[in-house]
Amino acid sequence: MKSTDIVILHGWNLSGERFQPLAQELSGQKYRVFTPDMPGFGSEPSPKRAWHIVDYAEFIREYVKKNHMHNPVLIGHSFGGRVALKYAQLYPTEIQALVLSGTPGFSPVPKKKFFFYLFLAKIGRIVFAIPPLNLFADWARRWLYYVAGAREFLHAKGTMRDTFKHVVQEDLIPAMESIHTPCLLLWGEYDVIVPVSIARRMQEVLYRSKLLIIPEEGHGVPYKKAGVFAGHVCEFLRTL
Repeated sequence: MKSTDIVILHGWNLSGERFQPLAQELSGQKYRVFTPDMPGFGSEPSPKRAWHIVDYAEFIREYVKKNHMHNPVLIGHSFGGRVALKYAQLYPTEIQALVLSGTPGFSPVPKKKFFFYLFLAKIGRIVFAIPPLNLFADWARRWLYYVAGAREFLHAKGTMRDTFKHVVQEDLIPAMESIHTPCLLLWGEYDVIVPVSIARRMQEVLYRSKLLIIPEEGHGVPYKKAGVFAGHVCEFLRTL
């Protein structure tokens, strides 16, 4: 009997390497597990133009085909979950199930607030270029991005800056409404980046979804508690 293929999609500013503990746990249960780097992260160079989520979904689809997978399970963490949702929307018959963790299906930061702070950041670059205010420019920029919930934007370079903007602007509600694939929402109780309240809203929209909360864990639960996370994933997959 052919084993089930699992593709783990990493979060922003992470790579497939961070999810090796989870991959090892799942491989020990006889699953064939893949942890690709997505463009702009890990060993994959940044794209030559700014990408949208659909571009990442197409990249993963080509990766799936290249590795001769058939209807894999997609595990998406944070940004990787956005990609998984888009993939499921575009190719609903080509995946077996979804597992999402810390995925902002609904933005935890209102878009108007986010782009207001980006506007302030642009003004700040002008103001803090003036001596002696320039001594405080880095601190002010970091504070603004932190308040805006855009710490990842601070570290993005080149095309990845506009890629980040495209990613956070995309409305994933149509994708979630279209998905009838079985979906496990597996969240850390103390996730402050994408709180459990977001997961509850996603559960209401995703037709065949189940929400499980891992007590006393945060956003990084898939790799910080790989054994516990893998146990829930395996239990879910046995019900399919």
